[in-house]
Amino acid sequence: MRPRTLRGKLTDTNVQHLVVDDGRLTHGYIVKEFYVWVQGGGAEGVYAVLGKEYDMTAGGDASDARQIAWAGNAWGSGGDPIATSFNVIDPDHVVIQDLYIQRINPSDVCNYLVVLEPYMMTNDQAILQLIKERSQDDTR
Repeated sequence: MRPRTLRGKLTDTNVQHLVVDDGRLTHGYIVKEFYVWVQGGGAEGVYAVLGKEYDMTAGGDASDARQIAWAGNAWGSGGDPIATSFNVIDPDHVVIQDLYIQRINPSDVCNYLVVLEPYMMTNDQAILQLIKERSQDDTR
C-alpha cells in the first residue's frame, strides 16, 4: 500500500479532524512524518500536536496517550526556519479511528504536512490499539 499525505493550513487553535473512521478496525495508519511551518514567515513560529481524540489535553502533553506527535517551527535569526524546527512522533501507535490536529500557539497561521503509512492488523491487534486510543479510560 502507498503512503498517504495530508496537508493544509491551521488558521486558529481549534481542533481539526484529519482522518475519519472508515469502520474497518483492522485497517489503520502509522504517522511517519509530521511537519508544521509558519505561513509567510511570522516571527513567533508555530507549534502543533496530532492526536487520536478530539478532547485531547490542551498543549503538548506526552503523558496524554491520545497525543501521538508534536511539531514546531520558529524563525531563527536572519529568517532561517530550519534552525529551530522539531518533530517528535511516538513510534508505538496506530491510528484506527480518527486523527486530529491542533495548533497550540494562537499567533501565526501555519501549514502542516502529515505522511501516513497504511497498516493492516489482526482483530486482536485492533482491539489492543482501540484500548490504547482511549487511554484505558471509558468514562469519556
